[in-house]
Amino acid sequence: MVQSSSQLHSNDDFSHEAVICVRQAQAAFADLLTGAGLDGARPTEIGRILGLDKTLAWKVSKFSDSPDLLKAVKHIPGSGGVEIILKAAQAKGVDSDRIAAVRDADRIFRDFVRNRAGDRRSFEAMLAAGGRDDKIELEERKAFYQSGAAIWGVRAKVQFLTLCIKPSIDNPDRLDMLQLSGFMKFERLRSDVPWIIRRLWHSDTETTPNMDFKRAPLCPEASTGTSLPLVPKFCSQPLPEINQFVGTDGVIYDELAAGIVGKHGSLDCVTGEHYRSALPRYWSKENTFGRYELMLRTPVEHVVFDVFVHKSLTNFGDFSHSIYGLLEDRPSSGKGKSHDRPVHEAQPAQFLGAPPIVQASHIGIYPGLIDYAFDRAQWGALSEFRGYRCVVEYPATPWCLTMECPISKE
Repeated sequence: MVQSSSQLHSNDDFSHEAVICVRQAQAAFADLLTGAGLDGARPTEIGRILGLDKTLAWKVSKFSDSPDLLKAVKHIPGSGGVEIILKAAQAKGVDSDRIAAVRDADRIFRDFVRNRAGDRRSFEAMLAAGGRDDKIELEERKAFYQSGAAIWGVRAKVQFLTLCIKPSIDNPDRLDMLQLSGFMKFERLRSDVPWIIRRLWHSDTETTPNMDFKRAPLCPEASTGTSLPLVPKFCSQPLPEINQFVGTDGVIYDELAAGIVGKHGSLDCVTGEHYRSALPRYWSKENTFGRYELMLRTPVEHVVFDVFVHKSLTNFGDFSHSIYGLLEDRPSSGKGKSHDRPVHEAQPAQFLGAPPIVQASHIGIYPGLIDYAFDRAQWGALSEFRGYRCVVEYPATPWCLTMECPISKE
């Protein structure tokens, strides 16, 4: 996104003024504690000397002492708490100038937050724009998950996608792929809510969608026609009820049917498919990298995205993962996707080893599922692969999680 010089100037002004407001308030609180003989004191001592409860004592200690602006703002006491602190300090004989300085600095800070951001949470988000705080963001995403589950009426403990890639047995210039995916402990919060769980698209190049490849369910005895390719051994019983329909775009959609709410209706839905000659193996001008995407539209606590690459694919580099937002219908930049603004820039994926260690703390069935899938697909041993993983807690749906690697010429 290109910002005008006036926008950039405005952003700089906000950051500068915010720093001044927060640091002045910190200095005033620190001076107040010094006046009470509590300079450098622990929260427990501050609480004991001033007669404050442990939460308020903790807040004033952490706020006055934190060098990190975002962390300091998280701890600043509310207006009522400030007055309690000032009355306690006054009772201990702290001079009126120090008390007045805290009251003035606190008023200036709150006026700035109200006028420039509207509320504290918005103010914290605006501060974080210049430097993301992972802990704060995780707290916000967890709240987003809880709200999303309540609004949409569904939630799940885990969503996972596993992609295994090796040279095709039909065409040495192409790749075969084994795909496992699903939800663990999917629950409905409202009984009348169906939920779409499969929208699958494939790209043969970086720019052109192509569905012309052979695909087969991992467990053909459990699937007919275009039905969702369930893996019954790893699904809850009775098997999840699936509705299927065709959209106006010609894509086939599968949805979990409405059903029992809460833990009594909790279900595991695991699918598996085998793709033959699905992707190009070697570098070309249209195939300089491999990108694999997981669309996240369901409120879930954890997402696990694994990619296992056969040892013979030495032209496939190490994987990185990125997150893109899907709220906006943005035009493509010509790089093969319409969501070109990353929420999180690319970071190296976790290397699981060669052979990979596949245990996943949130998916107890996972090692058994991988072994079962390799056996059913007659793919040999997982020891012939190397693995990469991305785990995301409380994704702020709708997101697109991508795993990507460079494809070299050699």
